Amino acid sequence: MNLELALKENTEAIHLLISAMQGGNTLTPVASPQPKTDSNRAKKAEQENPRLEDQPLPVAVALAALYGNEGRYLDSDKLSAAVDVTETLNGKDRNEQIDALTMALKGVPRAPQLHGEDVFDLAIQIIEHWDTLPGITERREYAELLLDTPRDERAGVKPTVAKKETEPTVGDTPEEIFERARNLIMELTTGGYRNQAIDILNKFGAQKLGQVPQERLAEVVTLAKQALAEG
Repeated sequence: MNLELALKENTEAIHLLISAMQGGNTLTPVASPQPKTDSNRAKKAEQENPRLEDQPLPVAVALAALYGNEGRYLDSDKLSAAVDVTETLNGKDRNEQIDALTMALKGVPRAPQLHGEDVFDLAIQIIEHWDTLPGITERREYAELLLDTPRDERAGVKPTVAKKETEPTVGDTPEEIFERARNLIMELTTGGYRNQAIDILNKFGAQKLGQVPQERLAEVVTLAKQALAEG
C-alpha cells in the first residue's frame, strides 16, 4: 500500500513538471549570496579608520583643542567626540576656545581651502600661544603669518605682541570711548564670546551698548578687555 502511494505521488509530480515545461515556465535557481565588493570594504575601512586630512575645519580645530598633538592619530572615538562638540546645540556643552578659534580661522581666506591636517597644524600652534592672542584679530593675523611662512619654518614663528591699548582717559571724547567699547563688544560677539558680551551689558541693565550710560562706557571697555584676555 505504501509503495502504491509513493508511485502515485511520483507520477503526479512528473505530470506537474511536464505541464510546467509545456506552459513555458522555467525553474529559477535561487541566487547565491554575492561576495562583498572592494567598494564596500573600502567604505567600511574609511568608517573604522578615519583620516585627519578628510575632516572639515571645525572638526580639525576641535581635535587640536581636545587632544593636542594626539589628535593627529585619529580614531573613531576621537572623531565622534570632536563632531559632537562642534554640532551640539546645547550652549553648556559648547567649547568656547573651539568656537572662538573656528570663527577666527573661517575669517582667514586661505584656511577654509586647506585639508584637515593643515588646519589641525595651524590650530595646534595658535593654541600653543593662546594667552598672547587675546582676540579674534590677533588670532587671524597670526594664522596669516603662519601661512606666509614655509611649513618647515613655522615652528619658530611667534606671534607679534601688539602694543597694549591704553585705557580711556579723561582726555578721550565720549565718542571715542563709545567707539572703543563698540569694537570690543563686537570682537567678543564675533569671536565666540557672545555670552560674555551679554553679561557685560547686563551689568549696566542694558541689552545693547547704546543703552549703557555714557559715563559708564569706560567700565565696559575695561570689562570687555578683561574678557578677551581671559578667553
